[in-house]
Amino acid sequence: MLYRALFLTVLLFCTSVFAAEVRGLYETEVIVRSQTVEDKHAAVKEALTVVISRILAGENVLQDKVVKSIIEDAPRFVKQQQYSLVEAASGANEDARIMRVSFNELALLEAINNSHLKVWGDIRPETLLWLVVEENGRRVFFKADSMPELNLAISKGSKLSGLPLLYPLGDLDEQRQLSVNDVLSAYPQNLLSVSDRYGVVSILAGRLVKSQDCWKADWAFYFDDRVQQWNQPCATLNEVIRSGMKGVYAQLANVYAAKPYNVEPAGVITLTIEKVAGQSDMDRVTHYLQSMPMVTSVDWLDAHAGVNRYRVNYHGDRHLFEELVGIGRVLDPRDVDSAGIGELRYRLLESR
Repeated sequence: MLYRALFLTVLLFCTSVFAAEVRGLYETEVIVRSQTVEDKHAAVKEALTVVISRILAGENVLQDKVVKSIIEDAPRFVKQQQYSLVEAASGANEDARIMRVSFNELALLEAINNSHLKVWGDIRPETLLWLVVEENGRRVFFKADSMPELNLAISKGSKLSGLPLLYPLGDLDEQRQLSVNDVLSAYPQNLLSVSDRYGVVSILAGRLVKSQDCWKADWAFYFDDRVQQWNQPCATLNEVIRSGMKGVYAQLANVYAAKPYNVEPAGVITLTIEKVAGQSDMDRVTHYLQSMPMVTSVDWLDAHAGVNRYRVNYHGDRHLFEELVGIGRVLDPRDVDSAGIGELRYRLLESR
């Protein structure tokens, strides 16, 4: 019943929410100082630390005994690793290389199951980002095309935390309704009202201040009819952006993460999915379904004229399963009455 209650909470927030499939949660890039065994091992441990930090929920997860043992044994979970053909960024020694490490998701999750921690899957709600940049006393809204350094820092920070972000359109209507002062105000009614058009449940408002030697940040996160505020004192641009992403991750993961066992009785159902064109679409559907905590197995049955059928075994309530499948921007439920039958119909949406 705990599992059911958790998913009811998830669906309450997510039924009408912009959600995204976050790819690459189980891979990252790190710098290897040299080709020695010790440095390679240290780099793999660093990579796994990054991955674990963006899939687990809870405070001080890296201090959990099970997590510590997993990180110590990091090479056992490596699925693939590959070095860049160019040197690492300036400042590193001449032997340093960038290494991309991907980990075995199933093996890692099986090991994590021995802990009390919850895992956040790769279907995650988008967070609307309102950002004001202050420099030399002048405040302006963040614009990706004219602020490439900041845009890169935001991209890196959101990727490290596995957070899909949504940016305001900044069109004429929005410019008339909202000013930089609204983003920073202690009275956020206007900001929240303008944000309604985006249909999100989480909004991050921030102010970045550039001084001569560093950056500072103030953050306000609106979620579940509450606001959380924090700040980051003098630090690098990457560090202040990271502080914002960490705060958002902590709040969202606490709600959306779940443990995929000790659930209600199992069920089986057939999914008929339209607009599946080729192997890449088939793989995308399979991965999407397998990523759901309720799902225990996914089997492809057959295909005809772009319509594919899958048999899905799952734990828990069927209604919850149907709602969960439809919250992401992957499968769009077809308007049919499925009550009492063993088949559900969906249409595959284009990949964003």
